[in-house]
Amino acid sequence: MPFTEWSAKQQPWVRIALAVAGYAIVYLAADVALNRFAFSDAWTIVWPLNGVNVAVLLMRPRRAWPWMILGIELGTGLGECLDDNSVGMELGQRVCSAAEILLSALVLPPFVTLERWLRTPHLFARFAAALALGPGTSGLGAAALFHVANGQPLLLAFNNWATADALGIASTMPLALALRSPDLRNLFRRTALPTTLGVLLLAFAGAGLIFSVTRYPLLFLLFPLLLLVDSLLSFAGSAIAVMGVLLISMYLTTHAYGPFGVWADDLDLPRDLALQIYFGFHLLALFPASIMFMERRRLVVELHETNSRLTVLASLDGLTGIANRRSFDERLAAEWNRASRHHEPIALAMIDLDCFKQFNDLYGHVAGDRCLVAVAEALSHQVHRPEDLVARFGGEEFAMLLPHTGPDGARHLLEQVRTRVHALAIDHIGNPWNRVTVSIGYAALIPSASDGQSRLIKLADAALYLAKSGGRNRVETLPSIEGASASPEQGTTSKRRIVRILSGTDP
Repeated sequence: MPFTEWSAKQQPWVRIALAVAGYAIVYLAADVALNRFAFSDAWTIVWPLNGVNVAVLLMRPRRAWPWMILGIELGTGLGECLDDNSVGMELGQRVCSAAEILLSALVLPPFVTLERWLRTPHLFARFAAALALGPGTSGLGAAALFHVANGQPLLLAFNNWATADALGIASTMPLALALRSPDLRNLFRRTALPTTLGVLLLAFAGAGLIFSVTRYPLLFLLFPLLLLVDSLLSFAGSAIAVMGVLLISMYLTTHAYGPFGVWADDLDLPRDLALQIYFGFHLLALFPASIMFMERRRLVVELHETNSRLTVLASLDGLTGIANRRSFDERLAAEWNRASRHHEPIALAMIDLDCFKQFNDLYGHVAGDRCLVAVAEALSHQVHRPEDLVARFGGEEFAMLLPHTGPDGARHLLEQVRTRVHALAIDHIGNPWNRVTVSIGYAALIPSASDGQSRLIKLADAALYLAKSGGRNRVETLPSIEGASASPEQGTTSKRRIVRILSGTDP
């Protein structure tokens, strides 16, 4: 049986004891690793473990905090006792540490997702308050403890405890929270990995230069460098960079490199405190800047999504939901040019509801709108190719654009369209068919250099007039009019009307 299933079946106190033991083991190993295997002399500058502690508490419900803190302090205390610390002193320090992480965690919002956490109102004020309240309160207690037990000056004891812990929380907690974020995982995906590694290497190389050169003042370069990382890799990437830069600066400083490494002993401001103040200002300035960059990225994404939605809405008819006249004109121009380049046929059908004015007079405009929606849906169901387009041309008139379609294919499809609308069986006593029907005129041709897309519309419109004048509820295409008189005064009335449509003189 897996351990997790076994522990879930135990009594609550057993599960709590197991959790406390688990935290104790993990933090014992972490404390020993930090003090014995890392450059332990630098931990007076920053103590990173409490930043992790605060982050762990924020990720868990508050009812679990007491036994979590117990396990954390038990493991850390055992690790410190291995360094020959007395039990009494260590108990006092554990009380101070527990108060610190508890107060800091209480001030900060709970963590669900990184983006949601960073968007918490007044987060920066709460972040600054957590750095002041938690380490400040515990620092006062620790200063009193070290002063009474060891005779250490109060200010020195306070500085050794509070500033190192505050800097540790400010630098380590964001990284610990980012580890739970998809943003951090996205940085190390195959496509993003080269950029991520390149930017981080740039940051670490820059930090090595800033904190190793003594002759030239380069400290002013750190903040622009961190801003660059944040703008390119977001909050998660900047959290990695901050921790890496901090470790580099601590190593070089404790090995007597750079502007802080050659700090004069006779200065009133100690070296470690100077480095802490320097980094503290950078972290306090970077945190709101990082939130601002995140908000900017979010607003850009939302703006693109909104523009996309508006573009879609601008291309649709508000009533029927199909393409509007603007979208139709744009698609016709594109398909006409494509058909002209490739010498392929293109067909256009104009579809008009028969006697629709009478329908509105008899049934009202609300019923008329419902009728238009039903017909639009029926037309849309008849086209299956992605390049085909059904659009509301205006009023009760629809257009159907059929690229790659010749006359025979267009007629076959449009007969199905007419039949489908007829099968809707929408009552219309003002129509000779006693139901809603459509008249359809279409034209299909291969564009030539002398043709314009307006000719296709005129041919389909003339064919529609032919369908309506021929009795409605029918599909018509224009017969050859080569013999038709160019003068609208000659020939039959229908023929003269068609000539006027084609010549653009019909009102």
